[in-house]
Parts: sequence; C-alpha cells; structure tokens
Amino acid sequence: MREITITKNDSNQRLDRFMNKYLPKASKSIIQKYIRTKKIKVNKKRAQPSDMIFEGDIINIYIYDEVLSKYEDKRVYKAIDYNLDIVYEDENIAIINKQAGILAHAASKEDYGKNIVDYFVQYLIDKKEFVPRIEKTFTPALANRLDRNTSGLLIGCKNQKTLRLLNEYFQNRNLSKYYSTICVGNIKNQTIDIALEKDEEKNKVYARETGKKSKTKINKVKGNRDFSLVDIELITGRTHQIRAHLAQIGHPIIGDIKYGDRRINDEMRREFGLNSQLLHSKKIKFNDMEGHLSYLSNKEFEVKEPELFKKIENKLLI
Repeated sequence: MREITITKNDSNQRLDRFMNKYLPKASKSIIQKYIRTKKIKVNKKRAQPSDMIFEGDIINIYIYDEVLSKYEDKRVYKAIDYNLDIVYEDENIAIINKQAGILAHAASKEDYGKNIVDYFVQYLIDKKEFVPRIEKTFTPALANRLDRNTSGLLIGCKNQKTLRLLNEYFQNRNLSKYYSTICVGNIKNQTIDIALEKDEEKNKVYARETGKKSKTKINKVKGNRDFSLVDIELITGRTHQIRAHLAQIGHPIIGDIKYGDRRINDEMRREFGLNSQLLHSKKIKFNDMEGHLSYLSNKEFEVKEPELFKKIENKLLI
C-alpha cells in the first residue's frame, strides 16, 4: 500500500482530479474504476470520485508499485544555473523582468533549464520554498505568458491557491497589463476591436469574424511621419494580439518578422541589430483583489524598457 498526505497545494480539489495528476499516464476511466473498487480510499474509508480532499487527508492506494510505476510520470529536477531579475517578491508571488530572447515556458524537453519557469523553480528550491519530494502534483508556475522575443513582466506563483486565483483574475480582466512598442507610421490614439483566430499549423493569428473577441487600447506617446512610440493597454489577452492588431491597421511593430514590414525590418537589423519585435511588457496593475491576495489591491509594478529599446527610440524619435 502507498499513502499520500495531501499538502496545502494539493488541497481543495476532487479526488479523481488529484489522482489524474498524480498518475498522469492512467486514463480517467481507470482512475474512476480504482476509486469505485476501493483500491483508492481517503483516510482508509471508501470514497467517491467527486469527493473533495483537503490538507492533511491521507490517500490510501492499494495497487502494486510495479503497476503504479506504469502510470507515473516522475518529475526530475536537475540543478541548473539561472539568472532571474526579480522586481518584487512575497510569500505568494514573484514578479520577474524577462529579457527578450528567453523562453517563458519550455516548448520541448530540449528547452529544460533554458526558460523562466525552470529558473523560477530552481530559485525556489534553492530558497527551500519548494520541496519537490513533498509536493505531489504542484509545480511553481507563471500566471501570464510572453513570447520569447518580448521582454518585460511575468508573475510567478509560489502556490496553487495563488495560481488558481490569478488565472481567474486574468480571465476576468482584474489585472491590467501595459506594453510599450515602436510601430511603423504616425499612429492615432484608438481602441482596436478586431476578432482574431489562430492558425495552429502556422502559429499565426488572423483577423476573422469567426475569431475570438480581441481589444487593444492604443495611446501614442510621441511620433513622426515614419514611426510612433506607443503605450498599449491589453484589454483581452489573445496570442500575438498586439502584434496582429497593429499589423492589421497598417502600423506593424518594427522588427516583427511574422507580422511586420520586411523592408523596414531589414533596415532595423542592419542599423541596430534588431532581429525580432520591439515589444516590452512594462507594467502590471492589480485591481480589486480578494482573499489572500487582497494586500495587492491597486498596486502597480513597472520596469523600464531595455537598453536596445531606448537606443532605437532615441534615434528614430528625436
């Protein structure tokens, strides 16, 4: 028999959902069968798949280890070197300033140890705030995403309760995200409201009526005939939303290979060594937060644009 003591990060979820994460290679029907046939119990008592489990509960598993091993996907954490620019930290979150060119999340196994999530996990292991042998299903994670070549702010979540709440708040737009960029042409202040649909094969989004509602608020800081420095509020959070919206209205971001102007991108590459979109996630504002994150209500965190960004701004927008 194997016994699992439920931790705070595994608490407050259905038994079957916990077991599906604990034994990820087992099908949902197999997990349901094991619970119904009393091979999985809670506190040595018969349980139902829908029963809620809480911190301190003990899951009793009456299945041979050689069978369990077929269903497990044991997490291996290898020590890695990392460099995190943390601009704020408390017991629940860490706000991280990501450099352009670094992945936020691993896209494949080859990316292990080369992305912000892995850096964050190693950082918490070193601080003894995350102990993998104790945690059964939870791993510290990011509440938001940035493209590899977009710089700026990410929110790292240290516990499941915080991750769940911030994911909900991002969906409900209770956190505000602001970006800065330089785009082609003399843009006007406006709100872009164009539905976007993603082509998974091309990893590109297109303006389509059948797409998801997408809204971007544009505020020009300064500009000339050729270029504009723009502050952007992301009202919704679709893939490539800012890049696609600006391209759609004829003001693509400089350096953007996927959505931008090839001739101008070539000029930016030759003059500044710019090989990707010049887009920076500059500010995150926590609005009306509730529960254990209420102390963050109305707090703002902001970071300056990278050195290359300022260099290009000073040359193009004197």
